[in-house]
Formats: sequence, structure tokens, C-alpha cells
Amino acid sequence: MTPAESEFLNEAIAVARDIPHAILDTICDALETLSPAAFSSDRQALVNGIVQTKAREALSLLFTAWNIKAPHLPPHSLAWALRAASRADDFRHQWQTLELVWTGPAPLASPLRRTDRALLDLIEGARRSILILMFAAYKIPEIITVLTQAIQRRVAVTLIVESAEESGGKTTFETITALEGTLTEAAAIYVWPLEQRPRDAAGRYGSLHAKCAVADDAVALISSANLTDYALNLNMELGVLIRGGDIPSQVAAEGG
Repeated sequence: MTPAESEFLNEAIAVARDIPHAILDTICDALETLSPAAFSSDRQALVNGIVQTKAREALSLLFTAWNIKAPHLPPHSLAWALRAASRADDFRHQWQTLELVWTGPAPLASPLRRTDRALLDLIEGARRSILILMFAAYKIPEIITVLTQAIQRRVAVTLIVESAEESGGKTTFETITALEGTLTEAAAIYVWPLEQRPRDAAGRYGSLHAKCAVADDAVALISSANLTDYALNLNMELGVLIRGGDIPSQVAAEGG
């Protein structure tokens, strides 16, 4: 396999992961009707028939790469490569792995991953969506940078944060002010309205105290750490990183 063909295969895997099965199966079935000598215009005609914009754009880019990097690959071979990549990704998601995440004093040989690194890796690995719930966020330039980069690669970023106004004074810091530039313009940012919070007999109401992040409904970080410099670098914080299984999508459904 040439370097160009290897690069194309990686692109095909990424597309297979991002496109819904129904759409992918339709394009694969159509690919198998093409002759091996089909012109690039014939291949592109298949893409033009896809209604969903995101899927059409992704496949259009893939087909352009096909013509350049692997022009001798028969259409039926690409169809089965896409199917195999999609099903392999499904199989991977069925298996769940758990990893403890820690910030604080630890032996030099500790295998535990730091909270900040786990969160950065989760954000940088996202391909479709990122959901973050946080009580507080400030002095986090590196996190803001990778979230902005995620938006630039067309990842849907949703932030659910505590608000000084809506919390009724439980926090005096307005989290949204810590988010800047492209992030505040392109991310979906939500707060928990005060009138929707449960109250006890004394009239006390709850706080948005959850701290978690989910990428692509497939990876979840649940931690005691807020998005602050103290939490990510100085405090003693403990969490768990969950890959695969049903929990990441459940967390995203509850949080979103």
C-alpha cells in the first residue's frame, strides 16, 4: 500500500464513522452498481443524490480523494471498505473500558492519567459532538483553544454552565465571561433557569454541580474537577474516563 492509499483509507474510515448507517448503506449499494472503469463524474453523481448536507459534503471530499490517491480502487472494494469500517466502529463502541483520572499528589510511577490531559484528549478526539457540563470555568486558555479548534473542524460544541444570575448568588463568577471569541459565537451555551430548579420546603434550590464531558456519545469523562486552573493543576480531583458502552450516550442524553 502506498502512502497516498494509506492516507485515503484513513479518510474512508473517518467518513464511515461519521455518516449514519442508512445513508452509508445506500451509497455503498450504489457504488456496487458502478463498473470499475466508471468516470469520476459518474461517481460524483452518486454523491449529488444524497439529501443530507453534511453526509453529501463528506462523501464528496472522499470521492475527490479517491480519484487522486487511489484511482485504481474498484467501486465495490470501496463499498466494502466503508461497510467494514462502519461495522468495526460499532463493534468497538459495544465494548466499554474504564480508566481512573486523577489530579493531585501521586507516585512517580502512577499509571493514572491527569484530569487536564484526559479532557484535552477527549476534546481533540471528537469528530461529531462535544457536550460539557460545568459549575465553574475560568483561566482555561488551553481548553478554550482546543474547543475552538473543534468548532473549526465542524464539531458541534454544547456547553451547559452555572450562571451567577441564575444560581441566585451560589456562584459570584459568570462562567460565560470566561469563554471567548469563536467559542461564544459558535458553541451552543445553556444555563439552568432558576425557575426550573427544584426547591425544598425552606425555599432552597439546587445548583448545576455536575462536572462531565462527552465526545461523540462514545467517550465520557465524569470528574470532581471544574474547568478552572486550580481544578486542573493544583487541586486533588478524581474522575473516571469511560469509553464505549451505553454510559457516554446516556450521560449526553441526560445532560443535553
